[in-house]
Amino acid sequence: MTAKKAGMDLNTTYEAIRISSGNSFVHETESQVILNGSRDINFTMDLVVKDVGIFQEIADRNQVPLEISPLLLEIFKDGQKRYGDREWSPNIVRRLEERCGEKLLAPGFPSEIEDDEPEVTGEEVKVRK
Repeated sequence: MTAKKAGMDLNTTYEAIRISSGNSFVHETESQVILNGSRDINFTMDLVVKDVGIFQEIADRNQVPLEISPLLLEIFKDGQKRYGDREWSPNIVRRLEERCGEKLLAPGFPSEIEDDEPEVTGEEVKVRK
C-alpha cells in the first residue's frame, strides 16, 4: 500500500521485490493473488490466529519478550472480527485499503497461486545429538 500511495507502479514494485533480497516463496506466490484481488491462498484468518497464537503461547511460557508476534496476533484478531474467521488471510490488507481509501490491485496477476517449482520429497526433522 505504501508503494501505491507513493504513486509507484505496483507491477514494477512487485518485480523490484522479486529480484531483491526481499524475495521469498510467499512473495512470489501470495503477492500475485493479493494484487489480483482474489486473495485465495486457501488459508484463513482463524488459521493465522491459531498458528501465531501457539507461537506466542510458547514465547510467553518461556518469558521471551517478543514484539512483532503480539502485534500480528492483534491485527489478525481484528481481521477475524471485521471479516470473519474463514475469510482468506491475505484479506487482512483490507484494513489498510479501508483506511487509505484505495484498493490494492494491479493488472496482469493470476487469481490462483501458480507454483511452478518442482515437487520434492519432504524430509523428516532429525534431532541432532
